[in-house]
Amino acid sequence: MRDAPPVLWVAVGFAAGAAAATATGFGPSVLPILAVTSLFLLLRRRRSRVLALAACFAAGLAWADADRRSRERCLAQVQDGDRSAVHGYFVRSSATGASEFRVLSGPGDRRCRPVRVYLRTDPFSRTGRAARASPPAEARFAIVEGRWYVTRRPDGSRAVYLSAASVRFAGPPEPTAVVPWHHRLRSAVRGRVARALDRNLGTQASTAKALVLAERDAIPRELWDDFARSGSAHLLSISGFHVGVVAALLNGLLSLTGRSPRTRAAVTAAGVWAYVLLIGAPTSARRAAWMTTAFVAGRLRYVPARTLGALGLSMFANSVLRPQVVSEAGFQLTVAGTAGIVILAKWLLAHWPRHRGHRWIAPPLAAGIGASVFTAPVLAWHFGQVPLLSLPSSILLTPLVAAAVPGVLASVAMDVLGVPGARVPGAGAETLLYVVIAAASALGNVAGATWNVSPREAGLLVAGALAAQAFGRVQWRSRPAVRATVPVAGACAALWLGQSAFALAGRGRIEIVAIDVGQGDAIGVRTPSGRWLLVDAGPRSGGADAGLTRVIPYLRTRGVRRLEAVVLTHPDEDHAGGLSSVLAHVPTRVVLGPGFAGGQRGHMDGLDEARRAQVPWRR
Repeated sequence: MRDAPPVLWVAVGFAAGAAAATATGFGPSVLPILAVTSLFLLLRRRRSRVLALAACFAAGLAWADADRRSRERCLAQVQDGDRSAVHGYFVRSSATGASEFRVLSGPGDRRCRPVRVYLRTDPFSRTGRAARASPPAEARFAIVEGRWYVTRRPDGSRAVYLSAASVRFAGPPEPTAVVPWHHRLRSAVRGRVARALDRNLGTQASTAKALVLAERDAIPRELWDDFARSGSAHLLSISGFHVGVVAALLNGLLSLTGRSPRTRAAVTAAGVWAYVLLIGAPTSARRAAWMTTAFVAGRLRYVPARTLGALGLSMFANSVLRPQVVSEAGFQLTVAGTAGIVILAKWLLAHWPRHRGHRWIAPPLAAGIGASVFTAPVLAWHFGQVPLLSLPSSILLTPLVAAAVPGVLASVAMDVLGVPGARVPGAGAETLLYVVIAAASALGNVAGATWNVSPREAGLLVAGALAAQAFGRVQWRSRPAVRATVPVAGACAALWLGQSAFALAGRGRIEIVAIDVGQGDAIGVRTPSGRWLLVDAGPRSGGADAGLTRVIPYLRTRGVRRLEAVVLTHPDEDHAGGLSSVLAHVPTRVVLGPGFAGGQRGHMDGLDEARRAQVPWRR
């Protein structure tokens, strides 16, 4: 990393400052501490690099704090529990999650960012998650009535969203309150593409929409869980891989026209940005688009762009345009995965045994290892688990998805242009996607496919690996085998020492935690000996399962690998609805429940899951 381009150091410093301000909310108040630390480091060595990093860190702090204050001013008049009606249009809609609504009149104004709107149909769901058949229409003037909810983020800013009781579509009340043309165009194109996919992709239309339009509402939660456990969830989410496939197709088509390389590069970059904006510009797609822009700029200047420099440009651009994105899992995963492919894969290829054959497998294998190793800490930190089959899943499924995407795009293009035979490439893509789903489901259901890791354990592993690597650079620089072994040993040693210290510090005390599940209860109990009990499992209703979305993530963040007992106070849905999910994902020794079921669905599903998992049920 000593020869890394300057833009990468600028991006790292700026993003670190933005992340610090977003996570803590201190903002510029930590600048004096930063100045003293920088002064101490400047008196030692590498003065220019330390000074540059400190300046970029300070700039990131100040910029993120200014962004937080701007968000605080927007919707400042909204109070928790207020009921009102807002006029505007949906920028991005979702049937089961948060829709983005641009306010034209009402609390807030068009200068503010889109408001998160949840369609309220579930009486037990605090966030108002809905189980509708289709999302609300985009780019049409709408009147949304509902209740405002206000919470506090870690940085101290307010998170405001609207739980909608009703959505009515009508004409604007005044001539100035119109939907901008680019939103209407985007909505029309997305609708046309979605209808083409429905006609030509058959049973895999919903999967194809996730692949090319980033629409994930129609994909069952069980299927997403299978992809997540198999380590291939990124294949069904819009990522740099999909943008790269689109860029390769555009460049291939343009090469048939005989255009110059510079013209092809510029048109390809424009096409990539058009596609990214069409699908709503998710974080990983924006990262890939900025990197494509860097490569095109290098081509136009006849100066080859460095991959790490392109990654730094994408990090810096995303951090400047939306500072709070640096604390999100999507940004960290796409950056870590790309860095792993660039750094670790390059190192692995440089030390790949040359006397052995099959070097054709070396590039994809090294890329998979690099991405898996670098993204594992991020997955552990945010989701509490690391898929152990991500490498074989990626090697097996990536070529199939790469072959399916051109078929999907060809089918859409032929349908839109009215060319006969659009069903032919659609049928081929449908077959490939069916194989992908079957393989991902099979891999995701393999016993031991995931490793549950708490954020604390992930931090200890990373700290130990980095410390051992820093020590190993001096002693064993020329011995790759030892260089690869030392970080693993350091990570294991740090994990053992850290866990032992935490266990000793918490021994002898009982801990009782009320998990936030909305209407209902889920209480975690940590005994003085470090064992865990769970009293109730939260509600499940209207498509929202608190056991899956609230209880299990909390237990994983605490490093809970086994529950000594799950205690049910009574069989009502707001207490027993999440029981089946908890029993399916967390090993449990026994369930202590009431001696009657009362016909409650959640309680009956919990009984079935306990029987399937062979968990004893005691009255």
